[in-house]
Amino acid sequence: MTETTCSIMQACACLGAIAREGSAIREPVASTDHGRTVAILVSPADSLGLQGLRALAAHRNRRARSEDAGVSHDETYRHVFGGTGH
Repeated sequence: MTETTCSIMQACACLGAIAREGSAIREPVASTDHGRTVAILVSPADSLGLQGLRALAAHRNRRARSEDAGVSHDETYRHVFGGTGH
């Protein structure tokens, strides 16, 4: 995975173009402030994938602590789609 980097000032000046390009090539774009990464812009598809991974990690952590490892449909839907389920 490669990562494109731009300063906050560059991002402010052309955020639309940066977002379209990053989404088209499905590569993250890091925004930096004085050389330090402060934000990363990812495509919607990658964002959903990351949310799914977070839900899976939470499930595995609960399971490792011998807690109820089940994840309800509504909880999964909220993690993946940010909504309230059906």
